[in-house]
Amino acid sequence: MNKSMGSHSNRNLPALWPWALALYARPGVSDALLELQNEAGLDVCELLWGLWLLVHGRAPVAAPASVLAPVRQWQQHYTQPLRQLRRDLKAQAAGRPELEQMRTHIKKAELQSEREMLRQLEALAVSAALPRPAHLSFEALLRPLTGELNARHHQLISHLRLESENMAPTSC
Repeated sequence: MNKSMGSHSNRNLPALWPWALALYARPGVSDALLELQNEAGLDVCELLWGLWLLVHGRAPVAAPASVLAPVRQWQQHYTQPLRQLRRDLKAQAAGRPELEQMRTHIKKAELQSEREMLRQLEALAVSAALPRPAHLSFEALLRPLTGELNARHHQLISHLRLESENMAPTSC
């Protein structure tokens, strides 16, 4: 990471949505994120936000629960029900084009809901992110968003870190 990145304000961060899409498209990233979501109960949008902050010289606040409460309400009220509907329809939609079309619409709505959540998280970067302390590891700085993880999940976080650092620009 370029040392000058730490001197930039949170207002100069690149847009989160295109960055998240680019990271998600990298090898193994979508699988790692979905495994962390499904097995460890982590929120993909929060992870993407945390990674985005960290590779751009910032870190999520140490105790984000109150700061993230409105964003987490959005996730719980809109995104999670859409995800559950999409998953519930998967078996029924097999071989039924009309249900697969409905499932596709739900999937698009779920993605739009996630985009809105990332927009809200990006807005929080101004008030809910601090300069990244050099003495703390990447994983330690993500811990407020991830909690304690098992060895497999640590490997996935390491993969995400490497992929996000490999795509980070050399300066903001």
